[in-house]
Amino acid sequence: MGSYIVEVEADVLKNVIKKADKVCGTLEPSMRKLALFSSEEKLYLIATDGCLTGYFPISQFYLKSLPPFEIPLDVVKQFVSELSGKVSLLFQDGILSFKSQSELLRLRIYPMQKEKEFIIPRFSEHTVFSKRKFVSELDFVSSFLEEGSYTDWHYNGHRLEMISQHLGLVAYSSIERTKYDADNENITNIANFSISIPYVSTRHLIKVLEGDETENIVVSFDNFKMEIVVKSENIYTMCSDISEHNPVNIRDICAKFSTNVKLSTALFQRLLRRALISGRFSDVEIYSRHGEIVVLSQHGSIAYKGSIPSSTEQEFSVKTKAYMLRSAINRIGSQYVSIGIVNDYVLMTPPSATRFLILKNQRIQ
Repeated sequence: MGSYIVEVEADVLKNVIKKADKVCGTLEPSMRKLALFSSEEKLYLIATDGCLTGYFPISQFYLKSLPPFEIPLDVVKQFVSELSGKVSLLFQDGILSFKSQSELLRLRIYPMQKEKEFIIPRFSEHTVFSKRKFVSELDFVSSFLEEGSYTDWHYNGHRLEMISQHLGLVAYSSIERTKYDADNENITNIANFSISIPYVSTRHLIKVLEGDETENIVVSFDNFKMEIVVKSENIYTMCSDISEHNPVNIRDICAKFSTNVKLSTALFQRLLRRALISGRFSDVEIYSRHGEIVVLSQHGSIAYKGSIPSSTEQEFSVKTKAYMLRSAINRIGSQYVSIGIVNDYVLMTPPSATRFLILKNQRIQ
């Protein structure tokens, strides 16, 4: 491997480690590793959860190519957490040393297998979204999911639709391309795609993008690798599968929405929280009756009931998990929740009708 010395600002290293930590997550300890390698005269640190991968440049590297190798994330995270000034990285005789003033961390390293070599993603066709809106909508549709679930992304050339489904609760949201992107003739827009993204990696992407100080993000899709590429302050890639769902029916249901009743989000949240009588897996029924909306939860010999005055004349009843609905309502983005009935479904949305929760109406026989 030869002998190399690189100096990195401690604050830069700490910031990168913090983001790498969010990419890796905590569910799979074997993934909590960092890879280092050089490309195009830069030294990169790479982190992955097995699907989402982040590419973080940490310094210039003008010497010959450095083969990729792995180091333990948690060991490096602890070492750099209280450092300041410059940190020297010394690569020598199969040992990587982190040196800062009077402190030294030495790690034996081994080159990674060829099939694990990293290449910085490049793309020409892409589209641009507001980072704030992208993260907000993705957070909404994934907020109530669990490990093993997926978020579906459907892109039609102008709009990215995000849909999730879990235990009978469906969430739908969409985001338009930025005006700058739509008006810029020099940008080659990506082709349409319809894919599914693992829930865990979705949540990791949200967390790491929240820490990137950018106004917009660039999104591309690699049809050959079935891989989403997101460029913010750094570059992220995420694996995907072909979606098995068609967004047309859900989109049409949402388009027909009209408000039947409007509830205080804070009060609705309070009743859902108090309905958690058996913890995270508490079932809840929400129904209309004689000028009120009732929230009912029962578990064995325990029962909870709360109500909110309302003026709805249409009867409905929905059943779901209290924690799931509470998580989604918490991200509805408004002081009020509008409820309406479309065909066999009950829809919940902010008054702006920009994002929707959909449940089967149990009153429909």
